[in-house]
Order: sequence, then C-alpha cells, then structure tokens
Amino acid sequence: MGLRFRVLAALYLVFVLVASNSEMRIFGGIMDVFAGLGALVILAVIALWPNASRADRVDRALDGSSWADRIDIEKVSREQRNAD
Repeated sequence: MGLRFRVLAALYLVFVLVASNSEMRIFGGIMDVFAGLGALVILAVIALWPNASRADRVDRALDGSSWADRIDIEKVSREQRNAD
C-alpha cells in the first residue's frame, strides 16, 4: 500500500470523525451534505488514480529473457495488416 493511499485514508478518517461530532454540525444543511460527498469523491479519485511510474519500472525491468518479452506487438500487427 502506497503512501498516497495511507495519507488519504487518514484524511478520510479525520473527515468521518469531524462529521460525527455532535457539537460541530458540519452537515447542517443539504448543501453541506453535497459538499461532503464531493470531497469523498475527490479523495476516491486521488486514491485510485493510476501510478505512472509503476508501469515505467516494469518496462525497465524487462530483460528479454522470456519469449513473451521478445514479441514485438507493433511488428506483428503491421505484418498482419500487410498480409490482409
């Protein structure tokens, strides 16, 4: 689990604790409820956004030792289109 997910989980926990506090009335009106749901959607999108560096690490780690690593998909696609 990455650091980003842990930080967002902590923010969500703080958000829930503040919302459940009976003295603060953070969700007093319907607009406050929609604002809270919007904040949860933003937290979910940030938590689930793909990490681009992970794919780059996988591509760099390929050493060509497997037969599947040596397949050139673009070349096979071009050859198949030329054959048709």
